[in-house]
Amino acid sequence: MTGDLVRILTDDLGLPADRLAEDASLDHAGVDSLAVVELSVLLTDRYGIDITDSDIKTASTLGQLDLLITTKRTGR
Repeated sequence: MTGDLVRILTDDLGLPADRLAEDASLDHAGVDSLAVVELSVLLTDRYGIDITDSDIKTASTLGQLDLLITTKRTGR
């Protein structure tokens, strides 16, 4: 998992770092529905990528979410 995602989740969303394993589910990491909305807005503002709440919710783990973000940022 990239450091960018970890920093966003801990610094901006206030999630506990000890729950942010690559194979952790979003639910286990503490990503609730409000955090999904906040994350979508942060990613759009910070990286200029179009990532919806639905996109984020499709990721079953933080590792998959990280891959989704990386893919959208690189356009691949």
